[in-house]
Amino acid sequence: MKIKFTAMLLAAALTAGMLTSCGESAPGTVSTAPSSTASSKASTAKTVSSAASSQPADRAYASQTALDVSIGPEPQSLDPAYSTGADTDAYCAATFEGLYKIDESGNVVLGQAEKAVSSKDKKTWTFTLRQDAKWSDGKSVTANDFVYAWQRNILLQNAEKKELFAYIQNGTAILNGTQTDVKALGVTAKDAHTLQVTLAAPCDFFSQLLVQPIFMPLREDVVSKQNWSRSPDTFVCNGPMKLTQWNIKSNITFERSTTYYNQAAVKAQKLNCTLAEDDNSRLSAYDNNECEFAYPLPVQYYARIRERGDLNAAQTATTVCLQFNTKNAALSDVQVRKALSLAIDRDALAVSTTGMRFTAASAFVPTGFADAGGKGDFRTKGGSFYEVTAETYPESAQRAETLLEQAGYANGKGFPEVTITVPISTLYSTVANAVAGMWKAKLGINCKVEQQPYSTYLDNCRKGNVQVTLGSLTAAYRDPAAILDKFTSGSGCNITGWSDSAFTKQMEKSYQSSTASAARFQALHAAETRLVEEAPATPLFYMPTISLRNPKVNGIFTAKNGITYFAYANTFSG
Repeated sequence: MKIKFTAMLLAAALTAGMLTSCGESAPGTVSTAPSSTASSKASTAKTVSSAASSQPADRAYASQTALDVSIGPEPQSLDPAYSTGADTDAYCAATFEGLYKIDESGNVVLGQAEKAVSSKDKKTWTFTLRQDAKWSDGKSVTANDFVYAWQRNILLQNAEKKELFAYIQNGTAILNGTQTDVKALGVTAKDAHTLQVTLAAPCDFFSQLLVQPIFMPLREDVVSKQNWSRSPDTFVCNGPMKLTQWNIKSNITFERSTTYYNQAAVKAQKLNCTLAEDDNSRLSAYDNNECEFAYPLPVQYYARIRERGDLNAAQTATTVCLQFNTKNAALSDVQVRKALSLAIDRDALAVSTTGMRFTAASAFVPTGFADAGGKGDFRTKGGSFYEVTAETYPESAQRAETLLEQAGYANGKGFPEVTITVPISTLYSTVANAVAGMWKAKLGINCKVEQQPYSTYLDNCRKGNVQVTLGSLTAAYRDPAAILDKFTSGSGCNITGWSDSAFTKQMEKSYQSSTASAARFQALHAAETRLVEEAPATPLFYMPTISLRNPKVNGIFTAKNGITYFAYANTFSG
């Protein structure tokens, strides 16, 4: 099944050449520059160009690719269990490899496993590890490394995407605490090179799950060292690249691993990642030829950036949404949350606020996901939950006023000031300020927007020290549950404090049913309906992952799971 996220197409200026995807079994890619013979990379300084310039000046390149990128701020960790965003996912993809991987063509293929055999009922999988699978210190990767990592990660309080363990036997029970013995998780080392995984139910997208950082192997003797994931001296990995330098608040450098079994496929000899919180700094660095690849980008330039020949728009299934802290006194009232949701003009946010032609969100799950048995579209069958046109907005705003009045805050009187907290991001701050303006105009509510450094933002979200937040949810695998499972109580993405028995029941039913069954999709539709009814969050619009890539660089791509791959990057002159 392939996500045809056609509702996300940007403007006519985004040509078909920019919006490419791989075959039916592969995540989409957006790097389409042809390969060619490379020459030496220019070392002369470049002049800073305007943010609206057509594209960076031409450069020459070395045959051994040394790639400079800027994709995020200082990470808290390079531990794959704690990967919290697109930047750290990309670092993990460069340094770690699971049983499956994404190859240079964008296909999901076997990685550390050289063979995978399933039982007749497709619930038990036996993986034979590669004999030449090595850690960066030369030791062999073993089945016990996977068992240790999975049993460790599912118990970590702040592990990202650990909700994916629900697809593994007893994963749901361990996540919700009804099973206290982590050894009950369906993963067993039969011997040093044989791993057996038992699923809760047959899963058509199992291989897609296993490329996620949460399922990467780890060595117990390495992880037991304090701050092991923040220093080249203690960081041991098994992927195509290894950590060689980390200058705090400056840059992180990776180099091709000499112990990786397929070094020939790793075109990038060196990957230097400049650390920056600010979108404008990344764009300036890119336009000054200080890096070949950059994201996220400043929203105020979207309308002009989209006309550049170096813009990439990866068709990831991404929903931008607000999340409400349901433990907050004012926001604990579902009528208030619904009023705030209805007062938002989604069409204006998707188009005029961003300067793009994104698609206003009529539900949490976007179009492009097949329904039961691969027939029909999940969104088409599920219908719309929110009015998204300019013509219907006045009616929605009127309903919002009525709900707020019923909650005891007519015309916003007596309602406390609300703060929308966002990480430092021009997209999120711009959208948040627009939402605040709508709440003031339609409901009489005062709202301010607070930007925080990403690490501070994450810490406050986890502690519940926020009222409203705004961020993006990207599907980690090609199924509607990939958006909905982010609101399960065990998900690190769920920062609402919301836990609902009816929603939980439906999601658990989906994990325990064959992924193509009609019963499973009925449960998923019911779960989304319950999510809308309770409104701990509200979707705003759907968007692709936007980045800038120097046209002379080939082999960088962002897969449909939202992870960007750099190890295959190569450069050429022309």
